[in-house]
Formats: sequence, structure tokens, C-alpha cells
Amino acid sequence: MQRINRFSASVAALMFMGITFCSCDSKPDDKRKVYLLEDKKKVTDTPDQKTDSISYFLKECVNRTLTGIKTDELKYFSKEKNDTVLVIVKVGDMKGIEKSSRKELLFAVEDCLKAVDYFKNKKIYIDVEGRFNTLLVKTPVKADLDGKFADSDLILPFYGKNIIPNKETK
Repeated sequence: MQRINRFSASVAALMFMGITFCSCDSKPDDKRKVYLLEDKKKVTDTPDQKTDSISYFLKECVNRTLTGIKTDELKYFSKEKNDTVLVIVKVGDMKGIEKSSRKELLFAVEDCLKAVDYFKNKKIYIDVEGRFNTLLVKTPVKADLDGKFADSDLILPFYGKNIIPNKETK
């Protein structure tokens, strides 16, 4: 009987793995998603003033202006392209922050940028990441400020137009 249970468990595990791997799409339909994923990996808690001056500035500004959040645990990455700016902020422990207060982080980043004349005519894209998912997104056109699961696809226009057609349009 014990042998049958082990066999059943093994078969179930193999089926689960097979379904998981088969359902994963190895190539994204939109190359911009790859760019966004790559940029999300570049967040750091010690931004360099020479290579990422925007993040360096934001870290100091947010640390001064925001209370109630452990700002020393925030990680940043920013990128500028023509008249647009992308800011990615990663929060290690968003569960420790009340859902209603989570927006304050995004607004603190936005306020810091708006306080500088250089950014006043820029289109600003802000992406707040949690440990496992996107929590908040704000773009020049739309925002997703629920504080739990935000639509990271709203950031994609920062990278330009989609040059690979979606499955629906093929």
C-alpha cells in the first residue's frame, strides 16, 4: 500500500511539473516585457551618483520626506529616455506597511521628482515592486494604485511601441 502511495505521489508530481513547464511561455509576446524584467533586476539599495543620479537623488529625498516606512530598505533603479523617466522602487517588506499608506511611497517619489525643474516637463513612469509582484504603477496616462497587484504592463510604453505583435493580432 505504501508503495502505491509513493508511486501515486511521484506520478502526481511529474504531472504537475509537466503542466507547469508546458504552460509557461518561454518567449514573451512583447519584447518590452523583457526590458522591464531586466530593469527590475537592476534595483539597488546603494545607487551610484555617477551611473544612476536620479535614483541617488530619490533615495536621499524619499528618506528625508517619508515617515512610517523603513526607507533604508528601499531599492531603486531609474532610467531616462528622451523626454521620459522610469523609476523602479523595490520594497522588501510591503506587508509591514498598511495598504492605505502604500501609495505614500509612490507619491513621495513623484513629489521629489516634481520638486526639480528638470523633471517638470518629463513624462514620469513609476513602478513600485514588492517581494513577488508589482504593487503600484503610475504613468503619464494611467495609474494602478490598489496596493496589492498592479498591472506592470502600464509601464511598457516607456520602452516604446510593441514591435512584436501580440498573439491576438496574429
